[in-house]
Amino acid sequence: INIPVISTKQLPGGIFVIELFSFSEQSPNLFRGALREFILSDQTKLILDLRGNPGGYLEAAIDMASWFVPASKVIVREDFGGNREEKVYRSRGYDIFRDDLKFAIIVDKGSASASEILAGALAEHGRAVLVGETTFGKGSVQELVDITSDTSLKVTVARWLTPNGLSISEKGIEPDYKVPYTTKDREAGKDPQLDKAIEVLNQ
Repeated sequence: INIPVISTKQLPGGIFVIELFSFSEQSPNLFRGALREFILSDQTKLILDLRGNPGGYLEAAIDMASWFVPASKVIVREDFGGNREEKVYRSRGYDIFRDDLKFAIIVDKGSASASEILAGALAEHGRAVLVGETTFGKGSVQELVDITSDTSLKVTVARWLTPNGLSISEKGIEPDYKVPYTTKDREAGKDPQLDKAIEVLNQ
């Protein structure tokens, strides 16, 4: 089955939803197209749904964050521990939205890695409100080290930190509004996390 990387829809009340399923090589271009669609739609409120998004390319997350965060502001820090200076990834400064953009990101336990980097950066820079459940907590950078010709070892060489220095792998990213989404909800065709995001944007 061909799973889409991204999908968009419009909800009543001027709300535009972008669902992002992974951070692939194509994601930045597709995301730019979705943002263009949002701007042309004359909707004023944006929801980015990152639920169940396991991540992918770091580059894609940085590119996407750059639409909302001013140039050279920190998106994520790569912390190698005491022996090496941290590496800082900064916004490319596309930054096309005014401060009055109403923007919510929905996350859950399945939002990991690049999802956490994007959500953490936009929340800490005050660009988006997070709704849902605490994210997965996949914030380590691993390398495969060959031991013998047929065995290798995964070694954690660094960890991802949010712009404010919060370790993503230790706690995950906490949403501003904690809303569970139960199997019962799903069976009843309800989506309390989306409902809460809409409510927050309409405040």
